[in-house]
Formats: sequence, C-alpha cells, structure tokens
Amino acid sequence: MNLFQWFTVSALGLLALLEARAYLKNHQPIHILRECVWLAAVLMILFPGLTTRVADLLGIGRGTDLVFYAFMLLATGAFFHVYGRTYVMRRDIVELARREALRTATPGQGLPRPAQPAAIAPSNEGAER
Repeated sequence: MNLFQWFTVSALGLLALLEARAYLKNHQPIHILRECVWLAAVLMILFPGLTTRVADLLGIGRGTDLVFYAFMLLATGAFFHVYGRTYVMRRDIVELARREALRTATPGQGLPRPAQPAAIAPSNEGAER
C-alpha cells in the first residue's frame, strides 16, 4: 500500500465506524447507505483494478470512466432530491406564515397607511411665455 492508500483508507475507515455508531444510536437507514458508500470507496482504493474489471463487464472500458459516470448519475439524483426537498420546505414555510398571519390578525386593523407625499406645485417649466 502506498501513502495515499494508508491515509485515505484510514480516514474512510474512521468515517465508516462513525456511521455504524450513529446507526446503532438512532437507527436511521441513511447511515447504512453512507456506510456502504464509505466501504465501496475503501474497496476501490485498495483494489483499483476491481473498477476496471467491473467497467469491462459493463462495456465501459476504463474503471475511471465507470467511477465518473456513477458519480455524475448519483450527484444529479442528489441534486434533484435536495431541490425537491427545498421546494416542499419553502411551500410549507409559506403556508405556516399565512396561517400565523390569519391567527394573529386583529379584526378591523389593517396595515398602517403610508405617509402621503407633500403636495407638489405644478411646474411652469417647458411652458412658453
């Protein structure tokens, strides 16, 4: 193993252990998914030829291309997921603000009237003498 492999495998192993601990603490399935991602990364770093063999089986050719394609697909999916969650959250916030405004409204009192601008005398500019 080279120096890069030692550092990255150690860091990813630590992340995998933290995810396993988090799953045991609160039993959320997202921790299992993250655990799988970290362990897959460890396998690809320890056995770089493995991605090339899988890519050959899929007809892609290079393992690097397989990793890149997988990343692009997963990143696009994650983007759309986050966008959808943000859209729903914004809609919910608007709904809550409307409900709160109706709940706390005082009958007969609207918004304060804006200050009236000072009367402006008509200008004689442009008028011929």
